[in-house]
Amino acid sequence: MRLIIFDDDPVYRMGVAAAAEIDSAVTVVAQQGLPERCAGRMPAPPAELVAQADVVLVGGPGPARLARTVRLLTATDPAVRVLVASDDGSTAAVLSVIRSGAMGYVMKSVSARTLLRSVHLLAEGGAAFGAGVAEGLRGRLGMLPQLSSRLAFPTLTERERDILELLALGWENKRIARRLVLAEKTVRNHITGLFRKLEVPDRNAAMMRARAAGIGLEHKAAEV
Repeated sequence: MRLIIFDDDPVYRMGVAAAAEIDSAVTVVAQQGLPERCAGRMPAPPAELVAQADVVLVGGPGPARLARTVRLLTATDPAVRVLVASDDGSTAAVLSVIRSGAMGYVMKSVSARTLLRSVHLLAEGGAAFGAGVAEGLRGRLGMLPQLSSRLAFPTLTERERDILELLALGWENKRIARRLVLAEKTVRNHITGLFRKLEVPDRNAAMMRARAAGIGLEHKAAEV
């Protein structure tokens, strides 16, 4: 899996890159500082750079700047999977970047093993939060189910997300149709679209991808 690192601290970038070297599954394809503010605006990183990554790690102080960077990345590539590393563990800071489109949040002080585990989780379609972060989110928003469906699969329509969540629970088309007040044929058409967008061949594969992202499980995201 390919990792890009955005952080103003070259020492931290080097540390992450060194940690990645011990994991044969992770390759750092690029590393640089956060985009700079210019006349009140921040230039978006090149789309071809972002497209190289399975996961983008964004680190640094200041939740406002981190959130802006995450928004830039998700605007550049809606499918990008962003992991934020920060020294600020407050719920407000976490929420600001999650709402901007980040898929995970860890403290910069976490071990290399925990950081790499988080990278793996995001690359596999899940979400990852450092110790204590997930509990804070759960208590404030009850939004972890939304995180899994809306951010793990950003190209899906609202209706497709609804159907995917029911598929992940093992529901058959007839039951889904009754629940959503749709014709079975309409449900089948939506499921065909789901297979195409998720790049899976069948229902079981779609269910596995959804569950890997935490959809259909009691706990919607992993605490690392």
